[in-house]
Amino acid sequence: MSIHQTRAGARVAAVALLIAALGAASACQISFGGVEGRESWAKQYTLATGGTFELKNTNGRVRIEASADGNTVDVRAEKIAKANDEAAAKEAAKKIEIRESASADRVTIDSAVSHLGFSTGERRVDYVVRVPHWARVTVDETNGDIDIRGVTGFVDVDATNGRIRASGMEHGAKVEATNGEVTLDFAKVADGDIRCDTTNGAIYITVPKDAKMRISASVSNGAIQTHDLELSVVEKSRRRLDATYNGGGASVRLETTNGLISLKAR
Repeated sequence: MSIHQTRAGARVAAVALLIAALGAASACQISFGGVEGRESWAKQYTLATGGTFELKNTNGRVRIEASADGNTVDVRAEKIAKANDEAAAKEAAKKIEIRESASADRVTIDSAVSHLGFSTGERRVDYVVRVPHWARVTVDETNGDIDIRGVTGFVDVDATNGRIRASGMEHGAKVEATNGEVTLDFAKVADGDIRCDTTNGAIYITVPKDAKMRISASVSNGAIQTHDLELSVVEKSRRRLDATYNGGGASVRLETTNGLISLKAR
């Protein structure tokens, strides 16, 4: 047998194995039904002044708001699952695990999927959380929109898919996102640095008119726009901007691969 024939036979065998594997996978794949099951979950915690609230989630919307109630962290979650029938959906929602860890200076809520294997249905956890306005907030989310309002503490977000919005920050922020628009509206800039990196999605930053900043912005495919800012420019092109505003101050570093960067003062 020639080398050509041997290689051809190997390719045919490989294709046959691939087809068999795909057929087995199709047989194992579960067709998700449209029946939805829900279960509510709620807890409260006490957080020491200057403490951190951390949330880890795989699928679901996250809304975090500043609370006027002293040192209380109020977490309300809706566990949602889909299956082929109502009983299975309710059971799947009930089995969604929310892990919690609380100390005086840190509260961690974790509903991220940590196991591997075939899923038996669609699942997500939607959160509405109220934290002291001064709390440091950390969010790690895979799929879902994130909305943070009125939190003056440092905000740290790491997300894969979904829109991110945050307003009211006074002590800086760090946002890393893969796919999704990022909108950050700062009440104050002087007390913390700002860092925002995205792969696919626009970045919109709003700062007070009296902010003092050192700005470094760059894009690979997109543009950089500034509005109502009298900048002292060090370097400027369509894809890069290095400048200071009001004499310099906090570091503002913005970077995206595909998208617009917009920086404006109000």
